Amino acid sequence: MSFSDKFIKRPVLTTVCSILIVLVGVISIPTLPIASLPNIANPVIQVSSGYSGANAEVTEQAVTNPLEQQINGTPGVSYITSNSDMEGNSSISVYFDETTDIDIDQVNVQNRVSLALPQLPKQVSDTGVSVKQSTPSILLAYQVGSTEGQFDISYLNGLIYEQLYYPLSRVEGVATVTVYGGATPAFWLFVDPDKLTANGLTSEDVISAVKAQNSVAIGGLIGGPPASGDQTFTYPILVEDNGNLITIEQFENLIISRTETGNLLKLRDVGEVRYGTNTYTIQATDKKSQPALTVAVFQTPTSNALDVSKAVVEQMNKFAATVPPGVKVDQIYDIGQFIEASVDGVIDALGLAIILVLVILFLFLQNWRATIVPSLAIPISLVGAFGFLKVFGFSINQLTLLGLVLATGLVVDDAIVVIEAVSSNIEKGMRPRQAAMECMGELFGALVATALVLMAVFVPVAFYPGSIGIIYKQFALTIAFSIGISAFNALTFSPMLSGLILPKEQPRQPKGWGWIVAGVIVGLAFGKFSANSFGSWTYVAGVLIGGFAGANLSRIFASFNAGFGRLQKAYANLLQQLIKARKLVMAVLVAGMVLTLLAFNAIPGAFIPEEDQGYGMGIFQLQNGASLVETQKVGIQIAEILRKEDDIENASVINGAGFNGSSPDQGLFFYGFKPISERRNDKDSADAIIERLNAQLIELSSGLAIAIAPPAVPGFSPSGGFYFQFNDLSNGTFGFNEFSEMAGKLIKTANTSGDFSSVFTQFNPSSPAVGLSIDRDVMGALNVDYQEAMNTIAIVTGGNYSGLTYESGQVRNIYVQGTPDQRKNFDDILDIYVHDREGNLVQVSQFASIDLSSAPPVINHYNLYRSILIQGSEAAGKSSGQALDTMQQIFKQENFTNIGSAFTGLAALQLSSGNASLVVFGLGLLFVYLVLSAQYESYVTPVIILATVPLAMLGALAFLSMRSIDLNIYAQVGLVTLIGLAAKNGILIVEVAEQRLQQGKSAVEAVIESAESRLRPILMTAIAALAGFLPLVVANGAGSHSQQSLGTVIFGGLLVATVLSLGVVPPFYVVIKGLEARLFKQKQQDGSDDASIAGAS
Repeated sequence: MSFSDKFIKRPVLTTVCSILIVLVGVISIPTLPIASLPNIANPVIQVSSGYSGANAEVTEQAVTNPLEQQINGTPGVSYITSNSDMEGNSSISVYFDETTDIDIDQVNVQNRVSLALPQLPKQVSDTGVSVKQSTPSILLAYQVGSTEGQFDISYLNGLIYEQLYYPLSRVEGVATVTVYGGATPAFWLFVDPDKLTANGLTSEDVISAVKAQNSVAIGGLIGGPPASGDQTFTYPILVEDNGNLITIEQFENLIISRTETGNLLKLRDVGEVRYGTNTYTIQATDKKSQPALTVAVFQTPTSNALDVSKAVVEQMNKFAATVPPGVKVDQIYDIGQFIEASVDGVIDALGLAIILVLVILFLFLQNWRATIVPSLAIPISLVGAFGFLKVFGFSINQLTLLGLVLATGLVVDDAIVVIEAVSSNIEKGMRPRQAAMECMGELFGALVATALVLMAVFVPVAFYPGSIGIIYKQFALTIAFSIGISAFNALTFSPMLSGLILPKEQPRQPKGWGWIVAGVIVGLAFGKFSANSFGSWTYVAGVLIGGFAGANLSRIFASFNAGFGRLQKAYANLLQQLIKARKLVMAVLVAGMVLTLLAFNAIPGAFIPEEDQGYGMGIFQLQNGASLVETQKVGIQIAEILRKEDDIENASVINGAGFNGSSPDQGLFFYGFKPISERRNDKDSADAIIERLNAQLIELSSGLAIAIAPPAVPGFSPSGGFYFQFNDLSNGTFGFNEFSEMAGKLIKTANTSGDFSSVFTQFNPSSPAVGLSIDRDVMGALNVDYQEAMNTIAIVTGGNYSGLTYESGQVRNIYVQGTPDQRKNFDDILDIYVHDREGNLVQVSQFASIDLSSAPPVINHYNLYRSILIQGSEAAGKSSGQALDTMQQIFKQENFTNIGSAFTGLAALQLSSGNASLVVFGLGLLFVYLVLSAQYESYVTPVIILATVPLAMLGALAFLSMRSIDLNIYAQVGLVTLIGLAAKNGILIVEVAEQRLQQGKSAVEAVIESAESRLRPILMTAIAALAGFLPLVVANGAGSHSQQSLGTVIFGGLLVATVLSLGVVPPFYVVIKGLEARLFKQKQQDGSDDASIAGAS
């Protein structure tokens, strides 16, 4: 009695088992998170601080260096990058190994920052150092502006910070909310140095007055405990505004000093007060060049992007519903929309695959009852797999869904084999249940072997470490789960159902309106799952083809049967010829293996293909020292280019900002496209739009402007392309200009190599600056304190944090700075007065001089070394792998001294993966071989079964080459899957051939009989699988590049493997069995000789 007999005899038990499998999956689906990809990015902790008035070099030395030196060595750190800019901003990004706990990482970094605080300037310590979990990629961006430009930036900024900023910041999963062009509201006290001097004061006196008169005041209690026995009340004492200055009028009335005549000198007498923002260094507009602020949301590393996106969009909609008329709130882009669209695209491919597989099954089986058996295997296996996804902590993402699409073509295979065998026994006169029990004894070994082989391919994947392992694991194990359920289903449910519902007699020819209606329904289903990618015309085509097929099923079946009969006869004749010419077949097999090795080296490697995510971005850089006003002029030209592009719905130009620090001479721009469903033509793709933009941006007369794609995988970098760190290992021996010249040489060589569309850097080594030289001897003779003098100068020219106050319950910083008119020219610095140690005024010109100088507006670090960030992307027709290799080769050729290099972001992950695919492929092949060896108790038989694997690889690589697709991670996963798929057909032939061989037939007779008898199930399972893979091959829309990569490999490889397995495996079987027989005979002869010698002795 076989394993399946108990289930065939007990249909209720069998049905309950299948229902439970489906129920577990159905219950699990709503609880699974949805994502585009599993989280493979490094956890990032962002350390941010500000040193108002400091330039980039001072910020680097006084703030960034002490912090980095303490953070360096934190457990689990992968690498550290930072930037210090001319506005005094220090931003340090600490990237951790993907295996670490981000919460523990944050605590460890916070502890290290606490150790560094005593080494930082007092202003930095007072304003605080922020330590947050974050990612470098913007999750989504909105624009807040006005319909006709009727609201100024100040109003819009106040609106955002009063009604939007804090609610957005509270959304779970939001790390940072950045308002480009705006900032947290603040009070600015602009003082006139001349008026201060006339009153014997300096800006330091103003700060002292602010600190003295703006502080929280405690009133206490009247009648508070302990109180006398007759106390009948307790009242708190309310100090007006709690002691803080909270309005412009109150600040204007701030008492600075008392004159000799007894009059009070107030702030309004020496300056003015403005309610503004923390910074004025960035200015943003919409694509009409109207003032508009860009609200960018960054998520935490471990949060679910889609969940965060939905929560943020809900908050934005609430805000949009409350703004005054004339204020517009437009979405620039939302990665959540791409995630939903890409997941929906794979779901459509899954639905389409199921329909096509069922159609192929019905065409072969020509019996709706028989078609039901393998059809039910699909929902049982696919839905049941979701239960395993829940157990293993996976999400519903492109990888797991693509695994299910591939599984659709695989899970029916076993059921097809069962239904074919049962039907064959029924035709011999057996009753359905008896036919099912009879065939399962013969099929048990083949079904188990096939399932084990397909699952064994993925066993090594489950143990592969790092981000690459996560990608392989989620895809591969999803297929393994489905195949495992499918195998159980084939051994239990399929034979039981076959025994119950298969007819004893040949079914009648299908005809009538019912079949036409069924064909129309199938056509409508086809249209539903293909319309999003290919348009509504697919409904019409599906209905027409389905209705026609339903009306002509008998003719279609007759034509198919006649054609298949001719194919069987032709194959029988061809098989005889191939076995006779088996030496030639072996030569072709060896040649195919050699070509496969050559093809592996010929196909360019890549990592994750760039998708059309519905948006793009760009950078622009002006000549050294350009003011924000000049940058705005270029921004207007860029906005006009964006406005003229029909496929761009909304855009934002941000002057003064950069991905790697802020500077007045640079800028960013973001632009969102129309929905991908409205951009079906190639000219409307993201790549085509970016190419058109760059063709116009290159014509700009001022500076450099480049449109670039977003990051292929969010969380690795702010933008797409590669990030290459050019590092100064000389400990500062190189000057900025010399360092920049070396990087420029590398960039020039790269741009002339032909492998890059662009290679550039935003590093500016010599932005014009004013050099201030101090004669300390003279200063000492004048009794001037150096630190106090420098503070006074810095306050007037750069502004100084002077404390905080509260407005509507929110913290507002206070800054003191000289009036704009008093810091316009170089000589204004020398006109400033400072106090000597006795309180007398001394003009700066008495101990200082100025000259023109230069300094970088932004200084970058990589692992504590000064670094120049070089960005680039591969040229059309080149792969990312080729671009990275070329960049490394050029760097080596230049042979720089004391210069290091490193890729960061996705490029670093791609390089670290190395030959991961070869390792996984090799281990998968080894596991399959060992499983087959155990199954057949032979080390030789598996060699026959696996003979077509190299040829399947060759077919896959050939199809990739024909479609100009790189050997990316999806294609690599497909190649691993092909090992099992290619071996499957060999198993079906060899399994029956071995049984015939044991019955006493010769190897030639056994394999011919086996191949001819298995032709139909092999072709049925292969064509059904190919039909299931076809939607991936022709995918269109969001996520289509990934689907096409995987689908092309699987489709091309399986197609070639199926054709060649029918032609190569039988001759190879005869050759191997002949060698095996001769070897066994020789061993017997040797044994006889040994026995003879022993007897003679």
